[in-house]
Amino acid sequence: MTHIHRHLGRRTFLRRSASLAALTGTPFAANLLALGAAAAQSATDHKALVCIFLNGGNDQSNTLVPTASADYAAYQRARPELALPTSQLIGLAPTSYSGRAIAMNSALSPLKPLFDSQKLAVLANTGTLIRPLTKATYQANRPANLFSHSDQQSMWQGLINGAPIRSGWAGRMADKLVAANGGQLIPTSISVSGQQVFALGTTTAPLVIPQNGGVAVSGQGTDPVSVARFNALNTLLASADPSNELVKGGAAVMTKALTANATANPLLAMTDAKITTAFSPGGTLLNTGLAQQLRQVARLIEGRAVTGVKRQFFFVSMGGYDTHNNTVTNHANLLNQLAPAMRAFYDYTVAAGIANDVTQFTMSDFNRTFIGNANQGVDHAWGGHHLVLGGAVRGGDMYGSFPDLVVRGNQDSGNNGSWIPTTAVDQVGGTLGKWLGMPGTDIAQVFPNLANFSTPDLGFMN
Repeated sequence: MTHIHRHLGRRTFLRRSASLAALTGTPFAANLLALGAAAAQSATDHKALVCIFLNGGNDQSNTLVPTASADYAAYQRARPELALPTSQLIGLAPTSYSGRAIAMNSALSPLKPLFDSQKLAVLANTGTLIRPLTKATYQANRPANLFSHSDQQSMWQGLINGAPIRSGWAGRMADKLVAANGGQLIPTSISVSGQQVFALGTTTAPLVIPQNGGVAVSGQGTDPVSVARFNALNTLLASADPSNELVKGGAAVMTKALTANATANPLLAMTDAKITTAFSPGGTLLNTGLAQQLRQVARLIEGRAVTGVKRQFFFVSMGGYDTHNNTVTNHANLLNQLAPAMRAFYDYTVAAGIANDVTQFTMSDFNRTFIGNANQGVDHAWGGHHLVLGGAVRGGDMYGSFPDLVVRGNQDSGNNGSWIPTTAVDQVGGTLGKWLGMPGTDIAQVFPNLANFSTPDLGFMN
């Protein structure tokens, strides 16, 4: 925080402090809108969604591989230098899926028992769709910015193009859950990966926390000068002029941010045996970036009785998935970080007795091309496969339609195996929203494209 000059008036200081609303990661104006939201009866149970974003575009053709003879032969022909041998695949047996036989990359082996025990599900050929598309309708009206990292990341996270305020679908869900979260001390939506569209609502201010450690106002220390300055700030906030809506709003935003910090910091510093044990498979602490982020999430969930939040959304991420070269090695290294971290977090929820109340799911910019490039890599594509994990998941199965794998065919948007999605992000989000207990009218407002699809609930949640 900048120094407060002795001659700076109270109103001037509060007006300038509006910029500190960034502590909660959302525009100041959006926070002001939230001030009028009335607290209502809180929900009695707790549920949380944890989004794991794979930045760069995961090569999902080497994440989940079709193993029927004809399909595997097509897979080998399409990517002769990239196709995984059967020795690096672990077969899956979906309980009700009547489509293709599939296997997972052996780097995901920590997750295989969870698929077998029906806690892990596969969402096939999912992507950013406004409405169902055939190849003909795609060619007649191709979506804008389809293979752009930044645009597709935003679309996966729920950005509505042309909306007056940037928001994502977790943030908009949080807007609708004000009543369920009455009396909370930290925001409903939390990012452990910087400011993200996913966590922004039109009236929801997310809390952005670091991968390690706590959150604090810049310059807040324990020396006498810092303490005096911080106490002066609180005095000014408490005496904000109630007749000036801007000043009152700015003070309220800052007060909420400081309350969130003060509540979250002790939780983020906690040492909990359940968390430590779950994140130490074989006795060695997982210390990858993703594991560190998920430990932060676990700490805040463990402190839910203190924070008062009954519905929570978390965003974590890992990068490196833009594998235009040396895909097989680089991709295996990434999955070798992803699977243990997801398994450790799930094991924490089991130990804490909340496995049925917490659901993890993956998202990514897009899939990679079925056909490899000249650099033993793969390029930007479209529809791909994703994972959903949790005690409430109807796992051991695959939902949606696996692509036909015909290069230049009716499901290929181009000529290198860029599959047109058959399941929409909105359908995934709508299914998760229903699990959270949101009414259909609210889900429809959060996902305005959902009405274009005949199956708003994909059925992968109990």
